[in-house]
Amino acid sequence: MKWLIGVIIVCSSLVSDVIVISSDGNKLSSNISSNASRSDYYIFINEKGDILEILNNSFKDIKGGASSQLVEMLKNKKASHFVASRVGEKLENSLNSNKIKYTIHNGSINTFIGQLVKQ
Repeated sequence: MKWLIGVIIVCSSLVSDVIVISSDGNKLSSNISSNASRSDYYIFINEKGDILEILNNSFKDIKGGASSQLVEMLKNKKASHFVASRVGEKLENSLNSNKIKYTIHNGSINTFIGQLVKQ
């Protein structure tokens, strides 16, 4: 019976949405970044607003291709949704072609999560 509960937990985590928020800081009180591909951090949450991971943006200072690196990271992390306060045309096209939804939201991460949880 324990193995069945384990299978259910694993399967439920496979279908849950992973939302990645472009952030100016590593706290939920931080603002959502307007520099989507070059933000300081990415905060990973689930659809309930629980933090899954906070990741320092290792490709924010590369000369070119930050959008491509971001989309590859989103795909590798199985993200289904991306949030930033501004998304450029190149990133928008790449997100769309990879079937990753995105939301434009201004303000703090806490505000976004509060609206997400109310839905």
